[in-house]
Amino acid sequence: MIHRWSVVACGCVVLLGACTFTRKGVLTKLETGDEFPVTVAITETDTRIEGTDPKTGEHFEGTLRVQQEKDAQRGMLGPTPAVGGGTMTPGLAPMPATGSQQTIVMVGRLEGSKGTSLKCTVQIRRTLELQGTGTCRIVDSDDLNPAYRLRF
Repeated sequence: MIHRWSVVACGCVVLLGACTFTRKGVLTKLETGDEFPVTVAITETDTRIEGTDPKTGEHFEGTLRVQQEKDAQRGMLGPTPAVGGGTMTPGLAPMPATGSQQTIVMVGRLEGSKGTSLKCTVQIRRTLELQGTGTCRIVDSDDLNPAYRLRF
């Protein structure tokens, strides 16, 4: 019972944007198939990614932010009635969803310690575990094809 209340409490804090969910992920170099682990810290407004390529020793880190799309319905839905509760305890409102979107699209850059700069676009599915997939391309390259794939 205590575990349920802690999950509910964190869910309420997410409404305020104060919770950060940390996930382990993988950044895969598409050309060679080499993978290295990354740590992904997700909030409602941004995602922080950090990891080191063991082959090259290059450390990547950066922040991705929610992309504002004109066609996406990003407005808040109407108020949701409280669930549960009784005479002694208030009910809890479920987490609001933005528009009808079930994914969050985030874009940003990962800067490498050896000069590599990656522009990444990630789609995060709104599930209990906030699963994400995306691609990153080298910023100063003429090649517009993705160089890396990100999964968490």
